[in-house]
Amino acid sequence: MQTSDVGAAPAPASASGHRHDGRPDLLIACGAAVVAAACFLVVRRSLIDDTYITLSYARNLAEHLHWGLTPFRTANSATSPLNVLVLGAAAFVVRDPVWGLGVTFVLLSATQTWGLCRLAGLLRLPRAAAVGAAALLLLSPLMLSIVGMEMTLALTLLVWAVVATVEGRPVSFGVLTAALVLTRMDLLVFPLALWLGSRELRRRTVPVVATAVVVALPWYVFSWLALGALIPDTLVLKTSATFAWGPWHFASGWRLYLERFPVATLLSAVPALVGLAALVAWFAGRAWRVPRFAGLGPVATVGVGGVAHAVAYSVLAPPPFHWYYAPSVGALTIVAALATGAVAVDRGAGAAGAGVRSRWRPRVVVPLGLAGLLLATDVAFVVQRGLPWEMPPVTTNWATAVDYLRIGEDLQTRLGDEVVRSPGEIGTIAYACRCDIVDAFSDRGTLVPEIDRREAEAGTLMRWLLRLNFANLDRPPAAVPDVALVYTPGASGGEWPVHSVWLGEGSFSLTRP
Repeated sequence: MQTSDVGAAPAPASASGHRHDGRPDLLIACGAAVVAAACFLVVRRSLIDDTYITLSYARNLAEHLHWGLTPFRTANSATSPLNVLVLGAAAFVVRDPVWGLGVTFVLLSATQTWGLCRLAGLLRLPRAAAVGAAALLLLSPLMLSIVGMEMTLALTLLVWAVVATVEGRPVSFGVLTAALVLTRMDLLVFPLALWLGSRELRRRTVPVVATAVVVALPWYVFSWLALGALIPDTLVLKTSATFAWGPWHFASGWRLYLERFPVATLLSAVPALVGLAALVAWFAGRAWRVPRFAGLGPVATVGVGGVAHAVAYSVLAPPPFHWYYAPSVGALTIVAALATGAVAVDRGAGAAGAGVRSRWRPRVVVPLGLAGLLLATDVAFVVQRGLPWEMPPVTTNWATAVDYLRIGEDLQTRLGDEVVRSPGEIGTIAYACRCDIVDAFSDRGTLVPEIDRREAEAGTLMRWLLRLNFANLDRPPAAVPDVALVYTPGASGGEWPVHSVWLGEGSFSLTRP
């Protein structure tokens, strides 16, 4: 179904006799920046371990022009090259990676909100729908649990890709497609869905593809030649971690999170489920044939992309890392907010805020009231956890960020030039200790046997793809640790006792061969 083709596209604001005033959009974006700054102050001390992997890469890039988790070894375990580049630039300017993340988070949240407001204007939806979408994304317990990961950047790029689709700008769409792929390769599903759903973009496929290739190709050439792989090593690392999760995988993992973090999971999932219901209603009711919903195909296409992403991950069955759910949850949350705006108003001939007329009937009051109740619950959930947070509402880490930072700082004074083996979670400790801590995330030599195993077990096509991907890998020998940092679950008698909501009590100790 070509969701952007069905139904006439909305006429530009100027063609309908109204000129969309963009000044309120910028004011709303500034308000979003203030809220995002407050959110960052809430979560700053509770960043997850994978965020600190990204921050370590960003710091090494900013300080040494070095691509690696530690300054000692080149690595390629950063899932999102573009996120590292953006955070590295911010760290260089601010001279502190964590505060650089804060600045980036605020600017991206404001840009995302601005894009949502612009999209609402193009589609003759009320600005309240855009504000609701921005607020639901910003205050989602899932999204607040993964601040510093690539999803704030990804959703911002996705919003503007939809804007480029509605405006029929193939070059801008190509740039945003490349940026999404550089953010995370699996995010290609969203611009692909938008392209398939837009007659205008399909007619101008050549400039779309040419622009995307020109923008993305330099990084992939550099990565293939200098880093030894086209795709980050997390392709192997994360899929190899399945055994650690027992029976849980992406398709079933939501039940695990619902059991362990019920309130946070429900608050994150409800808007996405509403968006999914709206998407089903769109197709079941052939809503593109209804004049009041004409031109909203690109919004439905975003939801199709979210569903396709979840289906693809369910088939691939990786471990259920909670940030893997964020693309689908984020996309369907946007659909939910904009669909609520479309149901609640009559989309007249004017632009959003000018010709959109509300009818205060139950079909208007009920969805808006429920949306307001959900946002109020999100705010209450944030506040009742205590400020600032000591740990995020959804986490699978073995210790809090504060504990890991303390361990890393102690190691910095104790290790000197010694090589230490990681206990399994490496990001925050590596960030704090600035030491030569090694595992597959920081030492390519440690990963080589796993790459060889994956190639040996793969089918013909996958084996060929893996060999192509790693054709320029130097295959260095694995580092030989002098000491090992060991985690013992259920015991608090080690050198560094810790606690987490995921594993409970535990401790870390240094051991020597």
